[in-house]
Order: sequence, then C-alpha cells, then structure tokens
Amino acid sequence: MHPASSKKTQKNQITVLGWIDRSTRHTFVLRPFDKDFHASSVLKRSDLKNHDCKMHTIVRAALRKTKGSLLDGTVVEVFPSIDDPELEKSIVVESNGIPDHFTDDVKSAAQTSRELKPGRRTDLTHLSFVTIDGETAKDFDDAIYVEEKNDGTFHLIVSIADVSHYVRPRNALDNEAFNRGTSVYFPGDCIPMLPEELSNDLCSLVPNQPRLCLSCDMVLSRDGEIVSTKIYPSTIRSVARLTYTTVSKVVEKGQSELVSPALARMLESALKLSLIIRKNRTDRGALDLDLPETQIDVNDFGDVVGFKKSERNEAHKLIEDFMILANEAVSEAIEFKGFPSLYRVHEDPDPEKLDRLDKVLKRFGFSLSKKDNPVDSLQAFLDTVRGHKDEKILVTSLLRSLKQAQYSAKNLGHFGLGSESYTHFKSPIRRYPDLMVHRILRESDFLASNKPPYSMEQLDAISRRCSETERRAFLAERAMEDIKQTRFMASFVGKTFKAVIVSVKEFGLFVELEDYPVQGLIPLRYLPIDGWHTDELEICLKGSRNKGTFWLGDIVQVQLVDADRFKRQVTFRYVKHVGHK
Repeated sequence: MHPASSKKTQKNQITVLGWIDRSTRHTFVLRPFDKDFHASSVLKRSDLKNHDCKMHTIVRAALRKTKGSLLDGTVVEVFPSIDDPELEKSIVVESNGIPDHFTDDVKSAAQTSRELKPGRRTDLTHLSFVTIDGETAKDFDDAIYVEEKNDGTFHLIVSIADVSHYVRPRNALDNEAFNRGTSVYFPGDCIPMLPEELSNDLCSLVPNQPRLCLSCDMVLSRDGEIVSTKIYPSTIRSVARLTYTTVSKVVEKGQSELVSPALARMLESALKLSLIIRKNRTDRGALDLDLPETQIDVNDFGDVVGFKKSERNEAHKLIEDFMILANEAVSEAIEFKGFPSLYRVHEDPDPEKLDRLDKVLKRFGFSLSKKDNPVDSLQAFLDTVRGHKDEKILVTSLLRSLKQAQYSAKNLGHFGLGSESYTHFKSPIRRYPDLMVHRILRESDFLASNKPPYSMEQLDAISRRCSETERRAFLAERAMEDIKQTRFMASFVGKTFKAVIVSVKEFGLFVELEDYPVQGLIPLRYLPIDGWHTDELEICLKGSRNKGTFWLGDIVQVQLVDADRFKRQVTFRYVKHVGHK
C-alpha cells in the first residue's frame, strides 16, 4: 500500500487511487478519492476492457499530462469491492498521505530497543501505581499514585512511559515518528505512531511488570495548589489495570469490594483531590466543554453495528484532571528554567466572532453576558444552556467561534483551559510533541543543565510540523467516519427520518438524524422551489418567492436520497417541517 494518494512514478507521471466514472457517452474518467486532486483524467476504453473495469470499479491509475489541463490515465491496479474494510482504510490513508507501514529498519530498531540499559533512575516500584483506561484499551502509557497525608496535603505522582529512552533523536524510530506525528484512530482500528513492540509492550505499563517512566512528582496543599514539583526518570510497577467503569463504581457507587482495601482508599483520595483541582481550574477561567462524543462500533467485516455516545464519569474526569495538572507543572518547570519549549496553545477568541456568536445565540433566546473576561461570559452561557434541547447546536456554535488549539514554540497561553503555561507531556507513545517535551527534560538532565537542548528556531519548525500532522490525522479520521456512516446509511435509501438542521449554507441545509448521529446535506434542488438565500449569520435560509424559511435548529422530516460511499456524502430530500424554532 502506498503512503499517499498521488505518487510520482516517472517524469510527469503520478499514480492516483480513484473510481471509474462516465464523463460522456463514450468517455470514462478517473474520479480521485483525494478531494484536493482536481485535474480531469481520461481513461482509454481499451485499457478498461483489458482490465475488465466497469463503472465504479476502484483502480489505481498512472496519469500523464497531455495537452491543456487533461491527464491521460492508464490503469495499473484494480481493487475489489469498496465493501472491503482494508480498501476503505487504503482510500483514507492514501487520500490523506498517512504512512501506514513500518520499514524493516524501523522494525529492527524497535526490536533492538529491548537491549537498552535503563540507566540511572528513581525506584518507585514500592508504590501502588495504577493505570485507568477504557475497557478496550491495548496500551497503557500513564499511571498515577495518590496519597493523602495526615495534615490534609496530597502527594500525586503522574508517571508516563519513557518513550524517549527507546526513541533516540534522528534514529530510524525517531524519523518515522516525526514523519507520522501522531497515531491515527479509526473505528475498530489504529495506525500507531510507533511499532507495537513499543506501544503495546515496552512502553505499556502493564500490571506487575517493571517499566521505565518519566515521573512528574507533585506535592499539593489541602487547597489543591502545587507546593513542589520534581520531574525525574523512574522505574514503576503498576499493581492494577483499572477501567473507568470499575473506578467509577468504586468512587461514585461505593463498591469498594471491586479493588483491594488499599486501592479503594487511594481512589477515594484521588477523587477528593480531583474535585479540588477541578474547582480551582474552573475558578481561574477554564471552559467546561463537556459534549459527549459518538463512537462508531464496527464488526470484523467493517460493518457499522451501532453508535455509542461516550459516557464521561468521575473516573474519566479524575484522570483528565491529573493529566492537565501534570502538563501544566512540566510546562511551568521548563519555562521557569528559561529553556525554549514546545507549548500547546489556544489563543483568545476574535472579538468579532464572539459578537457574531452573541447574535446567533439571541435567536435561541440566549446571549453572552457582558463580563470583563470573555471566558467568564462563555462559561456563564455554558452553565445556562446545560441540558437544554438545543445544547449541542449552541455549544457547537460556540466552538466554531473559538480558535483551534495548536503547537507552538511561543507560549501564547491556553484559553480553553485558562492556563498560562501548558504543554503535552502525557502521551509520547502516540504524539510526537509529547516525545519532544520528554526530550527537552532528558537532554537537559531534567533541567539540571544550564544549556537549553533545543533552540527556538528548531522547536518552531517542529511545532509547525506537529500541528500539520495533527490536522492530517483529524481529516483522515473524519473521512473514515464519513465512509462508515455512508456505508451504514446505504441500506436506508428511500426511508424517511426526523432530523434537526445543524448548519445553514447557500447551497443547502446540513441536518443530523434523530435516530442516528449521522449528518447529511439537503441540497437546494431537494427543497421546495423558491429563491433561497441565507441571512448574514447563516442561521436561516429564506425564500424570496414563496417566503419559506428554514432556521438553524428546526426539526424536519427528510427522505434519504443517496449514500455515496465514493464521495462520502449522504443526501436527503426535504419532506416537511415537524417543528420550527
């Protein structure tokens, strides 16, 4: 499988993965899966006949420039049905340029990592560390230890698998990790940043096995303020692989018998500390954007068997609280030393976008309160809208008004978390920026050296690359979700559904079904005939002839017209209104 949808094979020639479509009665063309590839490419009928290709056959074609903007295509590979889940993966991987196989050099480097000596470390194997993850998790790269002292203070250690010990700068593993930038997650599948020898073995904190870590060791006051921070290489031994469900039952439902008495006490202390630092974070201005995410469940054949909304219990929040705290502590320690670092930044929102958001919210009977700090206004709105029937639409509108978080060598703060200094420290097995933060610590002898290990210029280039690969992974994951959703909806063509309008555009309405978390488009041609145009806020589609209106949040009945898995598009026809805003 090639790592990109377009690959140079000879001079002025590239190979592209796509499907065969008819342009005219006698002309067939290649429609690339890569939506950024816009050139027209003509395929010879004789070539299609030789390869037994028909309409919608998926092929890889070699394209060569001819006169003008046309490309002359030659079929070089024919693929099976799009129903093959491996082909779905190939389409997404190649269309987004995601590397998906490890070279022999990388595999060999991963194998020889076992031979590396652990070096000088603090032995923490006597402490009762635990990992807390989902039921289906395969790798466990973070562990916690919590102790509440008699004077009400807390001792919290967050230990992260020491990936930087195994992945040294500029070796084959490092080059591959930098190229990938991040692991990519598909329903029922994952393309890891590093080989499984590391992600599922050496750097997985499995129970009862000594593992190499970097530990962020914090002492906190009874009010949850950090009194001291130490960061050092360590060896730990997890005593239990716990799940969010089990921990929730222990700390929320009192089912302490599910773990040992010592672990039950530790988890109770952990929850107590978690609630304290969460309140502190809220008080300083962190936004509580707790929208449930939808998980797509698939079987071994790649078919969607159901949709599941993620449930966030106190165990999820507990781990999140501790990891955010550790990320901040590490970031502040490096910054205090005066070393250039790699930050996770989220800039303040544009005032004009907040003004537009306020106008949108007023349509729903809400508004942003006029407070000195914009985060206070946004959080007051979030508190007000919690549990409202239009909460998802309104919070989504809020999110669209905010800037995207990214990586930067400059500390621009993190608006969403209300943090003045924030980095990513907790997931070096699946994110390259986290690995770089570990390296800054390691190569400065854990901030004991007076020489910064990396320059601002080096980290600026790395941060830009990490933001690019993060965006690439996001687009690939979204593309796979679109493929799975269109595959699921294909059997419902002709059926009617109740849906809510979630976006208004000049070319139509995007709706989300009430029965399934599936979105699709009602193009203008499937609306009643009228002179349709949007208002300036894009919350209403208005008709100039018959005076029809469609508002953001309206409930409508729609009929599924098409679920095109090649274009990853679900198309509906408007039937009638069920409820107006």
